[in-house]
Amino acid sequence: MRAPRGVRRGVRRSVRRRVGRRGTRRVTPWLGALAGASALVLLVGGPAVAAVPVGQPMSGSMTYYNDVGYGACGTRIDASTQYLVAVSYQWWTSANPNNDPLCGGISVQVTYNGKTLTVPVADKCPTCDATHIDLSQPAFAEFAPLGTGVVTGITWQFVSSNGTPPPLAAPTGLHATATTDTSVALSWTGVSGAASYTVYRGGAQVGTTGGTSFTDTGLTAGTAYTYTVAAATASGTVSPASAPLSATTTGGGSGTPACPAPWSPSTSYVPGNAVSYNGHKFTATYYSTNAVPTDPSSWAVWTDNGPC
Repeated sequence: MRAPRGVRRGVRRSVRRRVGRRGTRRVTPWLGALAGASALVLLVGGPAVAAVPVGQPMSGSMTYYNDVGYGACGTRIDASTQYLVAVSYQWWTSANPNNDPLCGGISVQVTYNGKTLTVPVADKCPTCDATHIDLSQPAFAEFAPLGTGVVTGITWQFVSSNGTPPPLAAPTGLHATATTDTSVALSWTGVSGAASYTVYRGGAQVGTTGGTSFTDTGLTAGTAYTYTVAAATASGTVSPASAPLSATTTGGGSGTPACPAPWSPSTSYVPGNAVSYNGHKFTATYYSTNAVPTDPSSWAVWTDNGPC
């Protein structure tokens, strides 16, 4: 059992196993207000029987917390890394919360700003009203920055399923920001929910970073390399790899290299395609058509490999 963190962050406390806690109330008055509910499913947990309004959408607000310890269902939780939710004490009806119907495979489906996430009920919020939910930190971060504290205008409902973390999206916008004879500097767009990123060169891991940039060093001059990046959560869930990027180090050999085919505004290019434009070789880092290589707005589409 815990209080919503929201705007009052900074204090983490271990949550003990709850048995027969005072202050638990039945939700008969609240359920009476749900006239016309599409589904009231009777769920049995131990000796208690409670009506949980499965499938009945509600409007409310959400905060987050990051406690580590035991949740009201009697299982160990880590709200700083796991996807879960604490719901109002008004929904808990068993003298022993470990046996409450809410702990019998009930989840909360949250929708906000066009995004929907389903997470399992694992804890009780002693200060939340009936329409206020307290998400774990990573679940809250799927909807809003942690600094937001309290988010209002959400829609949520109880569902009879176990919540699982959403899959991570692949990083996008991978491009080379600079090249030298021995290095390639990379940058990409961050992924919501990612705690780190792994960089691969030619399919082999070359480094990890907590940010959205990385410099690969110790390379050979005048050599083309292919890169991809994958995101990972703190718990180890890994995203698909990004679209590949081909980047060529400067230098190598004597004289000016031959130019590839000239860039054409009517040709559709894919990552790795090489063209020449204004006496320079450019390598495509993204899919494009009619993106002029030297246009400032094309920084994420083309990499300048130097004169040719």
